[in-house]
Amino acid sequence: MASVHELPIFGQRFRDDSNWEWFRWRSHAFTALPILALHSILFNIGEKVLPKKVWTYGIIGYSMIASAYIYTPQLLIISLLQGIVLFATTFYTRSWRCVWIASLPVLVFIMNFTTSISDDPFLVLLFVSYTLLSYISFCLEWSRKSVPELENETIVEIFTRMLFYAFYQPYQISVIVIYPEFEKQLKQRKIEEREWKKTIIFIARITFWWILTEAILYFFYFEAMLTDYLFAFRLPKNEFVSLGMAMGSFFQLKYVVIFGYQAIFAKIDNMRPPDGPICISRVALYSKIWRGFDRGLYAYFKEYIFIPICAPTFSISRKLFGVLASYTFVLIWHGFQHHNIVWIGLNIVELFLEYSAKILYSFPSIQMWREKRISDVNFRRILGWLQIVCFAVGLYSNFYFLGGSQVGQMFVQRIFWEETWTLRWPFFLLITLGYFYMQVAMEVDRQANIRAERQEEEKEERIQKSKNIKTKKIN
Repeated sequence: MASVHELPIFGQRFRDDSNWEWFRWRSHAFTALPILALHSILFNIGEKVLPKKVWTYGIIGYSMIASAYIYTPQLLIISLLQGIVLFATTFYTRSWRCVWIASLPVLVFIMNFTTSISDDPFLVLLFVSYTLLSYISFCLEWSRKSVPELENETIVEIFTRMLFYAFYQPYQISVIVIYPEFEKQLKQRKIEEREWKKTIIFIARITFWWILTEAILYFFYFEAMLTDYLFAFRLPKNEFVSLGMAMGSFFQLKYVVIFGYQAIFAKIDNMRPPDGPICISRVALYSKIWRGFDRGLYAYFKEYIFIPICAPTFSISRKLFGVLASYTFVLIWHGFQHHNIVWIGLNIVELFLEYSAKILYSFPSIQMWREKRISDVNFRRILGWLQIVCFAVGLYSNFYFLGGSQVGQMFVQRIFWEETWTLRWPFFLLITLGYFYMQVAMEVDRQANIRAERQEEEKEERIQKSKNIKTKKIN
């Protein structure tokens, strides 16, 4: 729960050791640091001095040795067996359905029975599960014939491609990049200029957030307090609510570092990793958190689950089924624990509320009625009040996800049943503050869209100027 440490200036301080994931990850990160650094050297220099085939097999071999060292030879063998089974399934069937049939039972077993695979569940969740996602992505693309290069290669060459993708160190864990995007980045890195200045700034940013994350644990004990259920339940409600907000912010900050750590080495390789997590303190609708937090996971289930189910008609019924199937996959990915089931269930409710409102407003007659009778300013005010409902559902779901079932139940009991349901004054205070929060979030989104449009226009102008200069030189 806590340990005592000697800090410069501050002297002895307790450190909150409640966050199991963070402390397991940070020890892993220090172990993997020299391995990732050496991988970047071999990846960038080896490519220039070695024949392509030697370089490819060398990178795969190095990554496998590194994986055996970090994650144990046993887990490396298990990971390779997963890849071989899925590869063979795809080779003999060429069916994306068979790929899913072969992989889903394995994924369910890995995510729910980790201790039967290894004494250290963290290594299983970190290595075996992420490499399985890579194998699935590769085999789905191969079965769909969406990567033309695979159609003209031998089985050995295709298998080598799969291993090179699955064992590329910066994307091996934490950061999910689907196979077509990986191949695209490999091609672009050869023609795009390296942006060393941006990479160095990015390294400095991640280092700063890592130091801040560590410092927080010595001065703020919100997770330790929430694990003492009797203590947390007796706290004044204004203090109790702040614990939930702190827990969410720390989770986001933690993943800025975790995703950013892997992204550093991808950027050194001149790859383009997904952006880090969106700041959850400026998001009103949780559909945006799904799109902007773990961007790789979102792209994964969108590409391989949601779109295949919705295509070709993208009817409402197909979309609803696609949402349910996508969230079922997310539940499998996180494990069938009670708090995850509640988290997913409430997220589905929240998303259906959003979709229902969007579908309703998509009718031209309703849009015309609104435009005639309600101004844009007043319509935004109405949206601010309505979005509080979606936000509240998403907020309760996250208390279950981040804190577990007992913490989630505490928030439901103390805030919903005791204050909201009974219409006591804290409820009116919360929805008033919630309204202001919704307006701020909508304004931030509006300004971000304006800025993005301006940047796109400037980019087009630069491209046009470049074309004009080239045309003049030719003439």
